[in-house]
Amino acid sequence: MKRLWISLMIAALLAASPVSCVHAETEHEVWTLTTQDGQQLTQIAAPVTVGDEYIAQDNRTYRVSAVDEASHRATVQETGQEAAVAQAFFPFVRALAAEKRIGLYCTHSDESYENGDGAYSLEESWAGIHDVAATLKSWLEDKDVTVEFNTDSFLPHDAGAYRRSRAAAMELAKSGPAAIFDIHRDGIPDASEYETEVDGEKVTKVRLLVGRSNPNSAENKQFAVQLKSVADEAYPGLIKDIFIGKGNYNQELMPDSVLLEFGTHTSDKDQVLASTQYMADVINMTVFGGAQGYSQKAQRAQESESQTVPGAVSPPQNSPGTAVRQSAQTETQQRSGSGVWIAIAIIVGLAVVAVVGFGALSGGGFSGLGESMKRFSSEVTGGLFGKKPRE
Repeated sequence: MKRLWISLMIAALLAASPVSCVHAETEHEVWTLTTQDGQQLTQIAAPVTVGDEYIAQDNRTYRVSAVDEASHRATVQETGQEAAVAQAFFPFVRALAAEKRIGLYCTHSDESYENGDGAYSLEESWAGIHDVAATLKSWLEDKDVTVEFNTDSFLPHDAGAYRRSRAAAMELAKSGPAAIFDIHRDGIPDASEYETEVDGEKVTKVRLLVGRSNPNSAENKQFAVQLKSVADEAYPGLIKDIFIGKGNYNQELMPDSVLLEFGTHTSDKDQVLASTQYMADVINMTVFGGAQGYSQKAQRAQESESQTVPGAVSPPQNSPGTAVRQSAQTETQQRSGSGVWIAIAIIVGLAVVAVVGFGALSGGGFSGLGESMKRFSSEVTGGLFGKKPRE
């Protein structure tokens, strides 16, 4: 709590500063990242400056070494590879939140999808990006996560948007969430950069953005890497990449704060919405240590509905989330099987202790312990091992 209030005080000082918002995104400011030999890595609709970092989908890491303002091209140098963080080790690298609470807001509250909303920007009505955030909220709530979604508008879509959305982000931070996500979509023209399949379902990838101009930058980056590590293991291909740019994105408010970009303005909106189910699962696993798949509450409700509603049928095998449920059920069966063997081992161990104790207390101390153990082994294994007792 002390660290939270310190972060909020820093945020207030930055809000009063004229240089607090150093990110000036426009829809048409598309940058291309290329290697030194001219190979194109990706595009991004955000300013790129020397010193920015990029973690590709294959976890190779790069740093921007030169920029050409005229052509909006940035040259990057490979710096290594980001080590994946296995979910099993998360309790050792981050403290899992006790209360399941998440904050959501949309700084660029006009962002929409041409293929679904009819335009890339909707300033006079509920925009497509709010549908994305609302759907993500619904999936998180299905996992018993409390979600506070700020639906305020922060228009116009200009360099001051992050300054205007800061107040909403600060209010979300005061409510004590485990993490805050600013929901966006990219503005690159090529929708194919975001197209992918998860469990046989067509969805769009999600890009993670971290600002490096704030005191929490290192922790924000670590959080983004952990999200990607979980996604890479559970739903390979869902996370497109991570961009660490010269901005703050209001992420100085909390260490666990990341900007999420769901597809681009030319993406199919239905595929964008489909990706929120899997991203909600990744957030639940990363932040709260949840199991992969549907929540037990949703599973019970679905089973109850299929049993009590006349004529109800089970979901088709190729429906969204079927593979997730099957994976969760398999994991449960494996744990149950392991539990049986553990129980058997405990019972055998206690029996051995009892035999040892009995042998020590009777028949002259430990002198007859060997014979007792032989007889016990024969009785437990049905005569396969040990000394078979006389009839």
